Amino acid sequence: MKLRHLYNVAGALTFSRLLIAAAMPFVILGRFGLWIYLLALLTDVLDGAAARRTATASPAGAAFDAWVDKTLHVNLAWTLAVADRIPDVWMLAWFSREILQVVMHPVLMHRFRTGTGPAPRTSLLGKITAVLLAACVVAALVGVDATVLTVSTGIAGTATGLHYAWIHRPFVGHMPAERGR
Repeated sequence: MKLRHLYNVAGALTFSRLLIAAAMPFVILGRFGLWIYLLALLTDVLDGAAARRTATASPAGAAFDAWVDKTLHVNLAWTLAVADRIPDVWMLAWFSREILQVVMHPVLMHRFRTGTGPAPRTSLLGKITAVLLAACVVAALVGVDATVLTVSTGIAGTATGLHYAWIHRPFVGHMPAERGR
């Protein structure tokens, strides 16, 4: 991973989302909280498009983007839970994918650092989980009951986490050849 791979338009958009994520606990419950969140989502869409359009997509950019997305949503969910806008237990469903990824952290970090294993890419399940999570947040911000969306996010997130675990299971593609007798 090279830090210089983040010095481009896509990296700047992702970094702007990091600034929004840092400010989220202070602005989300205010008058413009929903609009600030929607701006953060727009930067998430635009950074990927910019990376593809300018041919600057990189594993470092993909990792930074994913980390910033998690930072944004954890800050947001924590703020909503502390303000009693969502039940605390909803965070388990909202972050079921990430909870499963924590268990895989040693394998994922080794593969990321060494460049082994499958290339980072977004799966359809991952996109569905992200859209459901965004819908949960918007529902919570506008005061609509998000119970069904939260359960759906938990199911999709768990399926996504298990899918990632299957793809990144240790030693896949690195098994020594069996010896003949």
